Amino acid sequence: MPPFYDIYGLSKRRDKQTIETFLDFYCHRELIENYQGQDVEIAIYKNDKYGVNEEFVPVDNLSEVINYGLSHPDCGFAFYVGAKSNYKKDIGSLILKFTFDGKMIFGVSIEEKRLIDGDKLIDNYDAALEIEKTIVELTNSIKTSIQLEYAPSDDEEEFDRDIEMWRKMNEEKRKIIGK
Repeated sequence: MPPFYDIYGLSKRRDKQTIETFLDFYCHRELIENYQGQDVEIAIYKNDKYGVNEEFVPVDNLSEVINYGLSHPDCGFAFYVGAKSNYKKDIGSLILKFTFDGKMIFGVSIEEKRLIDGDKLIDNYDAALEIEKTIVELTNSIKTSIQLEYAPSDDEEEFDRDIEMWRKMNEEKRKIIGK
């Protein structure tokens, strides 16, 4: 499996309308709703900073995931949405990250490189930049970051550190590929 750019937007809008706007843009919403019989769960991992113990919450559909995140504003967990065949856009995956500080990180993953003209690999960073702009428009994100195969942050403070780390890495990468 190729590496993926993870494009994240941090938003103070942890609400149903913003989440649904994001999902409706990228997905056939009705096709990603049900998980019945698939043993899907919300994975909440131990976090010492917030005094949270590991917990797994079984869910039957995406609405249950969203409702859980909205009704537990100080709970943090990431949820990877649906199957690729249900996306409207050419992307690898969608990520909803409910942060421990009551915010939301919206994520889109795309392959780092793509084929053109049948055999030439090119870097997909420009496409990641366009997705970054779209995430801001859809979710009113206040901060964004393009990362490579990196899990979304647990809170805004961690997101700020990640932004700086990945900004430096992306600048170096752009120099190498001549952009």
